[in-house]
Amino acid sequence: DKKRLRRQHAIILHGEKSYMPLVDQALISDIDNTLLGDRRSLKQLTDWLQTRRSSLAFGIATGRSVESAVAVLKKNQVKIPDVLITSVGSEIHYGKKLVPDLGWAAHIRHQWRRDALAEALARFSGLRLQAPENQREFKLSYLATPDSMPPLSEIREYLQDLKLHAQLIYSHEEFLDVLPVRASKGHAIRYLAYKWGLPLENFLVAGDSGNDTEMLVGDTRAIVVGNHSPELAALRNQLHIYLARSHHAAGIIEGLQHYGMELDHDLQPAAIGELTHV
Repeated sequence: DKKRLRRQHAIILHGEKSYMPLVDQALISDIDNTLLGDRRSLKQLTDWLQTRRSSLAFGIATGRSVESAVAVLKKNQVKIPDVLITSVGSEIHYGKKLVPDLGWAAHIRHQWRRDALAEALARFSGLRLQAPENQREFKLSYLATPDSMPPLSEIREYLQDLKLHAQLIYSHEEFLDVLPVRASKGHAIRYLAYKWGLPLENFLVAGDSGNDTEMLVGDTRAIVVGNHSPELAALRNQLHIYLARSHHAAGIIEGLQHYGMELDHDLQPAAIGELTHV
């Protein structure tokens, strides 16, 4: 369409580094316990992604900071993706040079009062701030103790009474991330779809935990890997969400096959058995 043509011309004229507007599809995966965890299937998946670079963009969406994400990817010999959605969707960077998306930062700044939120949440005994390196401009991260923290609905109501606006993302039954209302992995993917003129249904997304929920629901084609955490059980029976039996990158490969992606023969998941939907 016209928007995609304009983006393509901008790349040619101005030498933009991200080629994402030129692709037809994108695969966005969580890192820990989704992309990583099985070296053999990870190598198979990344080798296959290299053969599809002209038509498929690869990205990660993670709770890690961009610095931590790059470090763990390098440690596991994964090339820097085309797009990095980090800090639970509160930051977006592009390519090897990690070019920040300043438009995204401006967009999510709306109604974000970080210091006031930190002060308000300090009253809850079941929440303890994580280490300083896990705190970001647009993210407060807590260690949560389920037995002593109040229900999320009570925390939300308390913040609303104080006229504080935030999104609460609970994952792995031990982490609570507090983000601007416009920020999440899912919101970041929708922003990319709009920015690059790529339909949401052309995004394949893969995850394993509660902080992936926002990007797994909606019009994307979602893959939940077999080793997913309990909180994703709430997604059962939703459309466009596939539950793989295989774990980690093998589960992503299984999901790609389910959605009709052309895979090399040696990429076919072995002994999958009966396939299941969430």
